[in-house]
Amino acid sequence: MGADDALRLAACERVRRAVDELAQLGPASQIVDRCAAAAAEAADLDRVVLSRIDDGTLVVERVHMGAGAGAGAPPAQTPLRLSYPLLECELLRRRQARLVTDIDHTQPARYAFLDTLRWRAYVATPILVDGIAVGFLHGDRAPRRRPLAQLDADVLEHFAAWFAVVFERAVLRRRLRDQRREIRRISSWAEARSGELSDRAIDLSSNLSEEQDRRAGAPELLTEDGLTTHLTSREIDVLRLMAEGKTNGDIARALFVSEGTVKFHVKNILRKMQASNRADASARYLRLTLNDGSPVETPTLR
Repeated sequence: MGADDALRLAACERVRRAVDELAQLGPASQIVDRCAAAAAEAADLDRVVLSRIDDGTLVVERVHMGAGAGAGAPPAQTPLRLSYPLLECELLRRRQARLVTDIDHTQPARYAFLDTLRWRAYVATPILVDGIAVGFLHGDRAPRRRPLAQLDADVLEHFAAWFAVVFERAVLRRRLRDQRREIRRISSWAEARSGELSDRAIDLSSNLSEEQDRRAGAPELLTEDGLTTHLTSREIDVLRLMAEGKTNGDIARALFVSEGTVKFHVKNILRKMQASNRADASARYLRLTLNDGSPVETPTLR
């Protein structure tokens, strides 16, 4: 077995251990918290930056600075616009990792985080979830250690692919738990309501006019409790963001879903609230929730 084969086998074992560790964690937030350190262990790197793609920018999510990290400060939290001449734009287009060794310091805007981390050489890979780029991993090794090679970029890309699988599964598990809770809540409400209706005495006063009958079939969205009775938790999340003036694209990014899913929720919200448009639904929601003028809290997925 050659030296390259030995390095590759050792790297595969490190990736396996790191991914197994992530898979043992619970919520998706814990997986994100541990990602940068796990990537450093898997690819044998000293510094790793995990960033998410948010509205065409790179936003630093987590940073791992090992004991041998050397010079440089953690990257700033200011979003970095994903536009030419940034090298990451090419990586997004190609959907592949890259080893960067020919850094041109006369063009600092070409390299992500160069101003703070002072890369000599680094590896970078996009993180793809269901074929969509949701973030990046960047990393390097201390100068006194072995130089970075293409193998290191391949290993980081391999880790990123497995991280995406573990993260997506955690998100889906959480959504499934939310859905099950919602189904149990609806089932309990329906059972109680059914018993109330079947036990009610029947007399002549039960004959409703056509207008009363129509109104009786409409959702009673007169209180915040009534709102939560008729809308699912995810529909309420969407409604909160609608009330803040967010577009479908903004809502999709905030809730980590597609715009098609947001449009589906919006359609259901308008139907259930019998609202003529988004503005009407938002106004009704604000009347129900803003009792003391305090702002509506926006849900986050961290």
